Amino acid sequence: MRGEGCWLATFGALTAVEFGWWAYCWELGIAPVPHVATYLALAATGLAGAFVLRLAFTRRAERAEWPVLLVGAMLIGLGASLFLPLKYTIPRLVPFWLDAPLALGERRLFGTDPWLIADRLFGWALIPIDRLYGLWLPVQSLVLFSVVLLPASRVKSRALVAYGIAWFLLGIVAADLCASVGPIFYDRLLGGSEFAGLDVKSRGGAWMARGEADAMWASFVSGRPSLVAGISAMPSLHVAISFWMWLAARALAPRFALIALAYAILMWIASVQLGWHYLSDGLAGMAGMAAIWWLAGRIALAAGSRSPSHIDVRFPRPRTLLAADAVEN
Repeated sequence: MRGEGCWLATFGALTAVEFGWWAYCWELGIAPVPHVATYLALAATGLAGAFVLRLAFTRRAERAEWPVLLVGAMLIGLGASLFLPLKYTIPRLVPFWLDAPLALGERRLFGTDPWLIADRLFGWALIPIDRLYGLWLPVQSLVLFSVVLLPASRVKSRALVAYGIAWFLLGIVAADLCASVGPIFYDRLLGGSEFAGLDVKSRGGAWMARGEADAMWASFVSGRPSLVAGISAMPSLHVAISFWMWLAARALAPRFALIALAYAILMWIASVQLGWHYLSDGLAGMAGMAAIWWLAGRIALAAGSRSPSHIDVRFPRPRTLLAADAVEN
C-alpha cells in the first residue's frame, strides 16, 4: 500500500469519527441503524463498474494494488452507510431554521425565485435535466472509484482526501449548522404556497425529483427512515462533489476537465430548477469544496506524500501537476 497511506488513513479517521457521532445519536434514540451491507454492496458495484470502464478504455494502464482497492472500497462503503443516518438526525439536533432567510434574501436579490429564472431559461429541457440529476449518485460513484483505481500518486491522494473530508465537513457538519430543507420542501415544512409552482412543474415530467422528494418526506414525517432518508439543502453536496469532479479531472485527466466543468454547472442549474436547492446552496458547496481542496493539499504535504518543491496547495495548472508527477514517477 505504498503511497496510498494518506488517503486511506483519512478515510479511516473520518469513518471512526462518523461512527462515534452515530453511536452518540443512537444512544439519544435519534439515529437509525445504518444499512452497512447494502452500502458495502454498492461500493463493490461502483468499484466493479469503474474497473469495467478502465478495461474498456485503458487496458494496459497501471492501477492500484488489490489490497488498496479492497480496503478503500470497504472504508467508502462503511462511511456511506453512516452518512444517511447522521443526515437523518439533523432536525432532531438542529431545527430547520435557514429556509425563510435564504428564500427571502434570494427573492430580494433577484426580484423573483432563482428556480423561476432557471425554468424560464431551461424549462424546455426539464425532463432530461431531471433524469441527469437523478443519475448523479452512480455518476459520482464511477468517478470516485475511477480515481481509486489509479496507481498511487500525490495528486490521487489529494483528490481522495478532499473527497472524504467534503462528505464529512459539508455533508454532515455544515448541514447541521445550516439546517434547511430547500424549496422543494419549503411549503411542506412552513406551510403556505411560496413554492407551489415547483409541484406543478414536477407533475409536468420531473418524476424522478418528485418521487424521491415524496419518499424523503414520508421518511421524515413517519419517523421510519429507509434508504431514501435525510433532508438537507445548505450546502449542496451535489454541487460540491460535482465541483470536486472538475478539480480532480483538471489535475488527473485534463482532457476531461471541460466535460467535468460543464457537468458541475449543469448540476448547479438542475439543483435550482428542480427545487432541491437555493442558488446560494450551490455557491456554498463550491466555496467549501475549494477550501477543502486547498486543505487536502496541506494534508498531503504534511503527510510527506510529496516534497515541498513538488506540491502546490493552490490550484495549479493541470500540465504543471502532470509534469511534476512524471518527474517523480
